[in-house]
Amino acid sequence: MTTPYRAFCNILKQVVTLSLSLAVVAGSLTGCQNNAVHGESPELRKAKRLIEQGNFEEAFVQLNQALEQAPRDPGLHINLGWLYLYTNDLDNAAKELTQAETLGPDLAETYHLRGAILCYQAQHASQAQESRQLQEEAVQNFQQALKRDEKNHQTYFDLATSLSALGRQEDALAALDKGFQYIPDKDLETQVNFQIATCAAEAQLQRYDEAIEDCHQALEFTTNPASRERITDMIENMKLMNPGLSEKIESRQAEKDRQAEENAIIDTAASD
Repeated sequence: MTTPYRAFCNILKQVVTLSLSLAVVAGSLTGCQNNAVHGESPELRKAKRLIEQGNFEEAFVQLNQALEQAPRDPGLHINLGWLYLYTNDLDNAAKELTQAETLGPDLAETYHLRGAILCYQAQHASQAQESRQLQEEAVQNFQQALKRDEKNHQTYFDLATSLSALGRQEDALAALDKGFQYIPDKDLETQVNFQIATCAAEAQLQRYDEAIEDCHQALEFTTNPASRERITDMIENMKLMNPGLSEKIESRQAEKDRQAEENAIIDTAASD
């Protein structure tokens, strides 16, 4: 029989994995936005639109066409590296990273992509010690990227992912908190990803009140059915692990509802 804690850990892993897959797409878009050498070609602009639409196959075609026009543009190699990484083609992602390291070794996105590849390798490592070493190297690269581009919210997210994998939950929360302030106001999905990751880190620290509050905030903004289902399951499992939590949450929600009702009455009276 699966215990509540084991079920919670499984759901936690699913939620974090969901966040990571969404984050890699954002990472590829970040790479597109940091084309360091040349102005955007028509192929690159089209590739960005295709990535936003999730049409990665055609995006590959457009980026390769752009490379024919500008083979020494490190930004294009970085974009291809992100796409290869997202489609689980680690070998080709590494090849594109090698090209980017040759052409733009000190670019923030070169460090960012290297960190992401190291993180991917860590997640698929067979030995715990190897995985930890790879995550530590990933952290170093994400930190180097942030030294060069301190307002890249996606790098903060990826840094938090590696820190969390190393058990450094407080540091992960600090990275998420700092990165959140750089997310564009209209980018609600990215805000949701940060809230989910924050919820996961708080839960690992057994700070369930804070974790559930973050999860509820994420539920308010996300429209993704799979994400909503997993977040809801995560909340329910946290309640199972801490029976007294349900009463506290219900009491807190009742107080919020009461306050909202009072405010509505005041607003109505004021309008009259």
